[in-house]
Amino acid sequence: MGFMYTRRAILSRRAAGVPQKDAMMAVLIQEMLSADLSFVLHTRSPTDNDHKRVEAEVAPGLGETLASGTRGTAWRLSMGKFDGRVSTLTFANFSEEMLVLSAGPADGEVIRLTVDYSKKPLTVNSNFRQQLSQRLCAVGFFLEQKFGSPQDVEGCLVGKDIYIVQSRPQP
Repeated sequence: MGFMYTRRAILSRRAAGVPQKDAMMAVLIQEMLSADLSFVLHTRSPTDNDHKRVEAEVAPGLGETLASGTRGTAWRLSMGKFDGRVSTLTFANFSEEMLVLSAGPADGEVIRLTVDYSKKPLTVNSNFRQQLSQRLCAVGFFLEQKFGSPQDVEGCLVGKDIYIVQSRPQP
Protein backbone atom coordinates (compact mmCIF):
# COMPACT_ATOMS: atom_id res chain seq x y z
CA MET A 1 0.00 0.00 0.00
CA GLY A 2 2.95 2.35 0.54
CA PHE A 3 3.50 3.05 -3.17
CA MET A 4 -0.15 3.96 -3.67
CA TYR A 5 0.19 7.10 -1.58
CA THR A 6 3.52 8.49 -2.70
CA ARG A 7 3.49 12.11 -3.81
CA ARG A 8 4.03 11.05 -7.43
CA ALA A 9 1.14 8.54 -7.35
CA ILE A 10 -1.28 11.04 -5.80
CA LEU A 11 -0.33 13.82 -8.25
CA SER A 12 -0.56 11.42 -11.21
CA ARG A 13 -4.09 10.38 -10.21
CA ARG A 14 -5.09 13.98 -9.74
CA ALA A 15 -3.71 14.89 -13.19
CA ALA A 16 -5.57 11.93 -14.74
CA GLY A 17 -8.82 12.85 -12.97
CA VAL A 18 -8.94 9.60 -10.94
CA PRO A 19 -10.53 10.18 -7.49
CA GLN A 20 -8.36 8.94 -4.62
CA LYS A 21 -11.24 6.77 -3.33
CA ASP A 22 -11.26 4.89 -6.67
CA ALA A 23 -7.52 4.16 -6.63
CA MET A 24 -6.45 0.53 -6.56
CA MET A 25 -3.09 -1.23 -6.57
CA ALA A 26 -2.03 -3.89 -8.99
CA VAL A 27 1.02 -6.07 -9.37
CA LEU A 28 2.51 -6.76 -12.77
CA ILE A 29 5.03 -9.56 -13.13
CA GLN A 30 7.21 -9.45 -16.23
CA GLU A 31 9.85 -11.78 -17.55
CA MET A 32 13.38 -10.48 -16.95
CA LEU A 33 14.94 -9.85 -20.35
CA SER A 34 18.66 -9.89 -20.94
CA ALA A 35 18.78 -6.49 -22.64
CA ASP A 36 21.60 -5.44 -24.93
CA LEU A 37 20.30 -1.86 -24.75
CA SER A 38 17.57 -0.20 -22.71
CA PHE A 39 15.75 2.98 -23.64
CA VAL A 40 13.30 5.65 -22.65
CA LEU A 41 11.41 7.36 -25.48
CA HIS A 42 9.56 10.65 -25.33
CA THR A 43 7.28 11.01 -28.34
CA ARG A 44 7.19 14.79 -27.88
CA SER A 45 10.67 16.25 -27.58
CA PRO A 46 11.25 17.20 -23.94
CA THR A 47 14.12 19.43 -25.06
CA ASP A 48 12.00 21.93 -27.01
CA ASN A 49 8.43 20.51 -26.78
CA ASP A 50 8.49 19.75 -30.54
CA HIS A 51 5.63 17.38 -31.47
CA LYS A 52 7.45 16.41 -34.69
CA ARG A 53 10.45 14.91 -32.87
CA VAL A 54 10.94 11.80 -30.73
CA GLU A 55 13.83 11.73 -28.28
CA ALA A 56 15.45 8.63 -26.83
CA GLU A 57 17.85 8.01 -24.00
CA VAL A 58 19.64 4.70 -24.48
CA ALA A 59 21.92 2.84 -22.09
CA PRO A 60 23.90 -0.38 -22.38
CA GLY A 61 22.39 -3.39 -20.61
CA LEU A 62 19.43 -3.26 -18.26
CA GLY A 63 17.19 -0.24 -17.83
CA GLU A 64 18.25 0.05 -14.21
CA THR A 65 21.24 2.04 -15.48
CA LEU A 66 18.83 4.75 -16.69
CA ALA A 67 16.38 4.48 -13.80
CA SER A 68 18.79 4.39 -10.88
CA GLY A 69 20.60 7.65 -11.53
CA THR A 70 23.89 5.85 -12.20
CA ARG A 71 26.62 8.41 -12.85
CA GLY A 72 27.15 8.99 -16.52
CA THR A 73 25.35 9.98 -19.67
CA ALA A 74 23.11 7.96 -21.96
CA TRP A 75 23.18 8.02 -25.72
CA ARG A 76 20.63 10.73 -26.51
CA LEU A 77 19.05 10.56 -29.92
CA SER A 78 16.56 12.87 -31.61
CA MET A 79 14.44 11.60 -34.49
CA GLY A 80 12.02 13.31 -36.87
CA LYS A 81 8.62 11.58 -37.03
CA PHE A 82 8.01 12.66 -40.60
CA ASP A 83 11.39 13.42 -42.19
CA GLY A 84 13.47 10.46 -40.90
CA ARG A 85 16.24 12.79 -39.70
CA VAL A 86 18.31 11.42 -36.82
CA SER A 87 20.59 13.51 -34.63
CA THR A 88 22.95 12.19 -31.98
CA LEU A 89 22.74 14.64 -29.08
CA THR A 90 25.18 12.80 -26.75
CA PHE A 91 27.21 9.62 -26.69
CA ALA A 92 26.99 7.37 -23.64
CA ASN A 93 29.71 7.31 -21.02
CA PHE A 94 28.37 5.18 -18.15
CA SER A 95 31.30 3.33 -16.62
CA GLU A 96 29.28 0.17 -15.95
CA GLU A 97 26.45 -1.76 -17.49
CA MET A 98 24.17 -4.22 -15.76
CA LEU A 99 23.63 -7.55 -17.51
CA VAL A 100 21.70 -10.73 -16.76
CA LEU A 101 23.67 -13.96 -16.86
CA SER A 102 21.72 -16.45 -18.92
CA ALA A 103 23.57 -19.72 -18.53
CA GLY A 104 24.91 -22.05 -15.92
CA PRO A 105 24.30 -22.04 -12.18
CA ALA A 106 24.10 -18.22 -12.07
CA ASP A 107 21.24 -18.07 -14.60
CA GLY A 108 19.26 -14.90 -13.94
CA GLU A 109 21.91 -13.26 -11.77
CA VAL A 110 22.47 -9.56 -12.49
CA ILE A 111 26.11 -8.54 -12.81
CA ARG A 112 27.93 -5.25 -13.43
CA LEU A 113 30.61 -5.02 -16.10
CA THR A 114 32.87 -2.21 -17.21
CA VAL A 115 31.58 -0.83 -20.51
CA ASP A 116 33.87 -0.98 -23.55
CA TYR A 117 32.27 1.59 -25.86
CA SER A 118 34.70 0.71 -28.68
CA LYS A 119 32.67 -2.53 -29.04
CA LYS A 120 29.19 -0.95 -28.86
CA PRO A 121 27.53 -0.65 -32.29
CA LEU A 122 25.56 2.40 -31.16
CA THR A 123 28.86 4.23 -30.68
CA VAL A 124 30.94 2.96 -33.60
CA ASN A 125 28.39 2.13 -36.32
CA SER A 126 26.48 5.12 -37.68
CA ASN A 127 24.29 2.87 -39.86
CA PHE A 128 23.22 0.87 -36.81
CA ARG A 129 22.56 4.11 -34.90
CA GLN A 130 20.46 5.48 -37.78
CA GLN A 131 18.45 2.27 -38.24
CA LEU A 132 17.81 1.73 -34.52
CA SER A 133 16.80 5.39 -34.12
CA GLN A 134 14.32 5.14 -36.99
CA ARG A 135 12.85 1.92 -35.55
CA LEU A 136 12.48 3.48 -32.10
CA CYS A 137 10.86 6.54 -33.66
CA ALA A 138 8.36 4.34 -35.53
CA VAL A 139 7.51 2.42 -32.34
CA GLY A 140 7.06 5.63 -30.37
CA PHE A 141 4.91 7.24 -33.07
CA PHE A 142 2.74 4.10 -33.28
CA LEU A 143 2.17 4.13 -29.51
CA GLU A 144 1.41 7.84 -29.55
CA GLN A 145 -1.21 7.31 -32.25
CA LYS A 146 -2.66 4.23 -30.52
CA PHE A 147 -3.04 5.95 -27.13
CA GLY A 148 -3.97 9.38 -28.49
CA SER A 149 -1.33 11.48 -26.72
CA PRO A 150 2.45 11.89 -26.44
CA GLN A 151 3.97 8.90 -24.64
CA ASP A 152 6.81 8.22 -22.21
CA VAL A 153 7.93 4.73 -23.27
CA GLU A 154 10.37 2.34 -21.61
CA GLY A 155 11.80 -0.66 -23.39
CA CYS A 156 14.81 -2.63 -24.44
CA LEU A 157 16.59 -4.20 -27.37
CA VAL A 158 17.39 -7.92 -27.15
CA GLY A 159 19.27 -8.99 -30.26
CA LYS A 160 17.26 -7.39 -33.07
CA ASP A 161 13.96 -7.39 -31.18
CA ILE A 162 12.47 -4.31 -29.51
CA TYR A 163 10.42 -4.95 -26.36
CA ILE A 164 8.14 -2.37 -24.79
CA VAL A 165 8.06 -2.62 -21.02
CA GLN A 166 5.80 0.33 -20.33
CA SER A 167 4.07 3.22 -22.05
CA ARG A 168 2.27 6.03 -20.26
CA PRO A 169 1.14 9.55 -21.13
CA GLN A 170 4.05 11.94 -21.29
CA PRO A 171 3.74 14.69 -18.66
